[in-house]
Amino acid sequence: MKEELIQLFPTPLLIIPYKESIDKELAFLKKISYRKQTQNNNFRSDDSYLLDREEMKNIKNFLGESVDKYTKNVLNTKQRLVITQCWANRNPKGAKHHEHVHPNSIVSGVMYFQIDKKSPPIQFARERQDGMKLNPIKYNHMNSESFLLGCQPRELILFPSSLKHSVPINEIEEDRISVSFNTFSVDVLGSEESLTHLDIRRIMNEHN
Repeated sequence: MKEELIQLFPTPLLIIPYKESIDKELAFLKKISYRKQTQNNNFRSDDSYLLDREEMKNIKNFLGESVDKYTKNVLNTKQRLVITQCWANRNPKGAKHHEHVHPNSIVSGVMYFQIDKKSPPIQFARERQDGMKLNPIKYNHMNSESFLLGCQPRELILFPSSLKHSVPINEIEEDRISVSFNTFSVDVLGSEESLTHLDIRRIMNEHN
């Protein structure tokens, strides 16, 4: 026998690079209309179904394939997720995103179209905060309560929608532009035996 450290219940976060050019999509994202979010001084696209646009056709295919990869290879399930809403975020100098989660979604994603090395990273926070805490000599994955992830253009990040995340204030002149999306299952969730059965199609048929 030997000593063994087991990390229980890790949070699966997957980074997938997009290998094609995003020049056309970035130009499209710069010209669409946005509404200002006064709480954070950032901007969100008026259109929250961007993947329906012809200009985003290639990105739609990439995001769908990436979500399938996450569910099959990371979550190890045959249940299918589809993208529900998809919108663009634009953070000029002085803007931020407050800490939040994505309700009514299973897996969420963020893809970066314009981000500089000096742009603020995305920040993730641990759901459970310790009531009593020892002072770490050095922070690691087991004693940290937050994690800053620097990103590059063309990178996609997939994570559970319940994972708290935020973006610090953008202190550089260049806008930080990203696209976010949510997902939901098109298959039945749970089982009758475990009393977790959820069949939305059946419910809709019964009440139409």
